[in-house]
Amino acid sequence: MNKVLVLLLIGLLYANVFDGYTLYTETTPNITYLVDNDLNVINEWDNECIPASMGYLQPDSTLIYPCRQDDIVLDGVAAAGGRIIHYDWDGTILWDWQCDWEYQLHHDIEITPNGNILAVAMEDIDGFRPDVVLEIEPVGLNDANLVWVWKVSEHMSEELDNPYTFYTHAGYNQLDWNHFNAVSLNEYGNILLSSRNWCEIYIIERGSNNDLLYRWGNPQTYGGEGEQVFHAQHGVNQIPIGYPGEGNIIVFNNMNIQGQQEDGNSVIVEFTPNLETLEGEVVWTFEEDFYARKQSGAFRLPNGNTFVSVSDNEGYMFEVTQHGDIVWEHQADGLNRAQKYGLDYFNILGDVNGDGNINVLDVVMVVGYVLENSYIVLADLNSDNVLNVLDIVILTGIILT
Repeated sequence: MNKVLVLLLIGLLYANVFDGYTLYTETTPNITYLVDNDLNVINEWDNECIPASMGYLQPDSTLIYPCRQDDIVLDGVAAAGGRIIHYDWDGTILWDWQCDWEYQLHHDIEITPNGNILAVAMEDIDGFRPDVVLEIEPVGLNDANLVWVWKVSEHMSEELDNPYTFYTHAGYNQLDWNHFNAVSLNEYGNILLSSRNWCEIYIIERGSNNDLLYRWGNPQTYGGEGEQVFHAQHGVNQIPIGYPGEGNIIVFNNMNIQGQQEDGNSVIVEFTPNLETLEGEVVWTFEEDFYARKQSGAFRLPNGNTFVSVSDNEGYMFEVTQHGDIVWEHQADGLNRAQKYGLDYFNILGDVNGDGNINVLDVVMVVGYVLENSYIVLADLNSDNVLNVLDIVILTGIILT
């Protein structure tokens, strides 16, 4: 194959890459990067603590970052967190909170539409440690309110064949009974959870009776029929409405099976849930030469590609098409999980104060940023990663026209 044809094929593949920004954290040192498809660094945040999972970019260009707290509430908790930091684009801390409640946060968080934070945590009941989900309201610079709690311990039953409860006598480690490792919200306002130990995912009602609505991946946990699908899976999320596969659930199935870790292959699984029958229909999988014992994740992108992050010391990220072609890839040391955002993810360019309008108030704010030698994406009208008089001129022109 001649060089021209090779370059042409590479170009055709690259044309299928979703145009956006990738957010990931390297743990040596703890720096969170936002890069474009050409790996140009758009921004970076120098973090002072070890990530519990991954940071979350917000539409206002700020970053919410879960990490390990100084004073651990419960010892021996995997991927212990307990501290959540909210940074602005320049790295200034807007909110920095460490949990001093009776719960040990660990692994993942999810930001709700009203700005509260859902966090996976663990409680201790006389040496028995089931998981909980907390809804946290940030207050001031260093405080928080606990506004809602969902507890596994309140949804347990002596009945093995009750799929809407957790079987009391399930023989998992009493100090790490569930090991929830991912939390996300779907577009119906319900919560998705992934349990590494039980090898299944759940949909939990948020509000009303807080019921367990759905579970799938390992029917043996409730005396059901069928094969076990998941093995230590992570990164559960429901594909958003409007994306290819909307309403389906996508999971990074680690396939961390006892005795087979060295030879294992992880698999990306997309399935259609049936909440009435507690069944799931696998509609797409992707398996190649990648494997992770822990963390990791997969997200569907608006163009139908899937963005995958493989967690190990030589962390691997890639974007794969529905046909199984890898069209983008990158490595990052110590990666836990990563996510990709569209170029239109940020709020309206020019609407610096976020009020839905572009007017003289935004010009005043941009002038202030320029004088302070600060930066915010929403004010960078010519996308050159610098704020200066050119951005003020462009913004003024937008207002005048």
